[in-house]
Parts: sequence; structure tokens; C-alpha cells
Amino acid sequence: MDDLEVFVCTYNSSSTLEGCLASIRRSLPSSRLVVIDHMSVDRTVDIAKRHGAELHFEGIGLGHARQLAFELASKKYLAFVDSDVEVVDKGFFGNAVQSLRNPELGAVVGMAVGHRLTYGLPAGLLVLRTNDFRGKIIPDSIDARETYYIVRRLKDRGLKTVYLADSMVHDSRFREFKPEWEGANTRIAGGVRVGELFFALKVIIMLSLNSRSIRNIVYVPIFYAKFLRGFIHPNRWRRLVRNPE
Repeated sequence: MDDLEVFVCTYNSSSTLEGCLASIRRSLPSSRLVVIDHMSVDRTVDIAKRHGAELHFEGIGLGHARQLAFELASKKYLAFVDSDVEVVDKGFFGNAVQSLRNPELGAVVGMAVGHRLTYGLPAGLLVLRTNDFRGKIIPDSIDARETYYIVRRLKDRGLKTVYLADSMVHDSRFREFKPEWEGANTRIAGGVRVGELFFALKVIIMLSLNSRSIRNIVYVPIFYAKFLRGFIHPNRWRRLVRNPE
């Protein structure tokens, strides 16, 4: 697919990156594949090289990495695939590009297998139209919730989001302090707004319901309490450290 390129932002991701990049190559064997790495000290770089990825490095954070992807993009469409995601629908990228030919749409989200409740703009598997994201979008101070700024750009342009079911599987390995990290960056991105807190709670509930796990549903109040801890103390929790596995 000549008009689509894929960006994978990594940070000590060797435990999941092999499956991620292999799944991308199965769907897009010859497309431009770019890995933007946060100075990993594990096997992340070696794995990226083995899959023929173009490598770029940054030492600031996830927001900077996403912004760098926008600046490096040269094709009509760009896709973000998180390093702990595997694309299981080989037709996803083609269907996403076809959807974005509709000028009223601005984003295509690939949903996890079995998930049916849609919410916000998760960036685990996300396809965008490159020209909609020219210029400075995401500040370097952001290390999570960078999608806040992507959503804002879509709203400014009056563009809608479409969700494609059963597109990927998500194998999240770095969960310690993730609620605090999300809470801190929600505060940094959106400020002290009651609406942001209610939206975060809605997302947490929908995620747990999508999982169909009683354990996850019961965990919602604890997760939200940790999220609020990060929201109240953003400077303490704004960065998430990933130790190599």
C-alpha cells in the first residue's frame, strides 16, 4: 500500500515488539515502517532492525514521539500501532484507508477482538489522514493522553471517527502506576476540568466492560482512585518508567 506508512513508538518493548512488527509486515510487507524509540536498553532496536524498520530516536517522551511521527510522515495516510499491539485483521489498513476517503471522516480506530463498546480515540491502532495533522500538534510536556490533542484537531476540522471491530489484540505488560500516569497527563493536557474526570471514568468503565472480566469490573473504583492520585499530583506521576524485561 503505497500511500500508507506505519509508526511504532517504543520504549523497552522487546517483550511484545516482535509480534507487533511481524503482524504489521504480514499486512503491509513493503510499506514504510518507522520505529521511534525512547532510548531503549533492551533488544528493542535489534528487533526493529530485523524487521527492516526505519529507526529514529528521542529522549523526551511519548508526546514528542507522536509529534515526531507527524513531522516524519510523507505519505497520504499514517498509522500508529502501539508496540504491545498485534494486528490480526489483515484487511484493517486497507479498510481504514478506504474509510478515510470519505471527507467527513478523520480517524479510524482498530478495536480489540471481542470489544464492542466504543470510546474516545485510543491510539493503539489508529489511522489518520496526514494533511490533517500538519504543524505542531502535541507539546513535549505530554507523556500520555497525547490523543487529547489529536481529538482536538479532529474537532476543529469537524471530522468524525469510525471504529473497526476485531482488528487487533493488545498485550499490555507495563501496568504498575499506569493509572497514576494517565491521571497526571490528563491534568497536564486538559487542566482541572470536571468534564475530563467524568470522561476518564467513562473510559475506565467501558474498558472493563469490554474485557468481560468480573475482576476488571470490580477493580474499576481502585483504578479510578489511582487515576485521581495522579491527577492531583501530576508532577510526581507524569513519567512512566519501563524497566526492560
